[in-house]
Amino acid sequence: MRTKRQMRFADVMGAGASMVLGTAGMLLSSALFAGEACTPAGCTPTSPSCQQCDQVFADAAAKLKNLDPGCCTTAPACAAPSMGCAPAAPVCEPDMVFDNGCTEKGGLGCFTIMGLFDDGCGGNALADNGYFVRGWTSFGYSNNPDGSFRGNAQVLDDTQEWDRMALDQQYFQFGKAAATDECKNFDWGFGVDVLYGLDGNDAQSFGNNPGEFDFVNGWDHGSYEWAMPQLYAEVAVGKMKVKAGHFYTIVGYEVLPATGNFFSSRQLTFYNSEPFTHTGVLSEYAASDRLTVWNGWVAGWDTGFDQLNDGSSYLGGFSFKASDDVSFIWTVNAGNLGWRGDGAVNSAIVSLNWTDKLSTVHQLDVLNTNNSFAPFPLFPGFQVPFDFATNGVARDSLGQINYAFYQINDKVKAGVRQEWYKADSTSYYTLTYGVNVKPMECLTIRPEVRHMWAPGNNLTYGNGEDLYNQTVFTVDAVLTY
Repeated sequence: MRTKRQMRFADVMGAGASMVLGTAGMLLSSALFAGEACTPAGCTPTSPSCQQCDQVFADAAAKLKNLDPGCCTTAPACAAPSMGCAPAAPVCEPDMVFDNGCTEKGGLGCFTIMGLFDDGCGGNALADNGYFVRGWTSFGYSNNPDGSFRGNAQVLDDTQEWDRMALDQQYFQFGKAAATDECKNFDWGFGVDVLYGLDGNDAQSFGNNPGEFDFVNGWDHGSYEWAMPQLYAEVAVGKMKVKAGHFYTIVGYEVLPATGNFFSSRQLTFYNSEPFTHTGVLSEYAASDRLTVWNGWVAGWDTGFDQLNDGSSYLGGFSFKASDDVSFIWTVNAGNLGWRGDGAVNSAIVSLNWTDKLSTVHQLDVLNTNNSFAPFPLFPGFQVPFDFATNGVARDSLGQINYAFYQINDKVKAGVRQEWYKADSTSYYTLTYGVNVKPMECLTIRPEVRHMWAPGNNLTYGNGEDLYNQTVFTVDAVLTY
């Protein structure tokens, strides 16, 4: 990316030319001085530094325009076109007058859906009005089931989701962010997410009654399924934002979208002992630059505009940034959790930046419920308590997870994840390590190795898979646009 600012002035003809040029020189010096704080070499089109640069140059061009209205017309062609000359650029267009190094959109070779709405002059018809549209494609290979997304844990259904290259997520998001600003009285927004792929069944509202919304409602096509994990509206008043509808949980560190995780595989804790989505109302209050507080009501776990077993629970917590290098998040979902019975899950996360390259994350989750199969309509007639080893759904669990990440260079980041998951008195262990390779800004390749062992569980599942005592190799690629 170019960082040297280049100036191109149209020829100004007529009386007073020297005065105009002299004054323009002073204005230009002021503009360049004001731009010293900008860092175009590292900026992106939406970063504050880039926007600051663009504003400085736009102001300078406007002043030049006001000095001599005639300069807003394209200058005459060169007198000797045979020498390869071309007409000078009109100086009333700041992007033509100044090359500030911020004009590259999305990086070399990267396409973005938002880029289709650029106006060529630094504006964007969607972004300028708060709207966003984006997507990604995630596809990969895993040689064995991983105890979570690939294989649906111990269910290991007939539509085998491992030992083949497959589409994990084809994902699109569209919406408008409701801006929180203490000086702004009101703003509104919404969000719609649509997913198709192997992860579709995990993103569906499987805490619903069958046939409601996207669950058991004709959205499945073999091992590939459609899902709508988010469909919500939100309003913002001052520092308060309120979201209502169907949305992702705030509980835990890992998330369902492929773009939100370092590893392709997921924690056993995340997959088995945390909700994925909710239906309800959730407020978010920016109490300060360091403290954010959540409070809300939801209709249990994994619901989409439905209320199974009279699900009704509290969802809340807070995020506190103690310093630039230390942050803490605590979240809780407690009450009638719907298909998971009555109970609560608490999640605490500490993130630490030790150096510019080394960071760690530490998570502790505790789940306690009075679970039985009775409220879950897919398993009618069962009245025994949940037992993770045999049924794949935990009644009580503890999850302790540690991560370490090291930024090797601009293109490669290494990571390791250690997990101890104790579900219904049996301990399960995983150790996962891998790298994220970014050959370009919009493409991430994630090879990893995952070791799993459970001394207290030697059961086999499916076609004789010793699921929790094996090693799994996985590689996937995530292309964003």
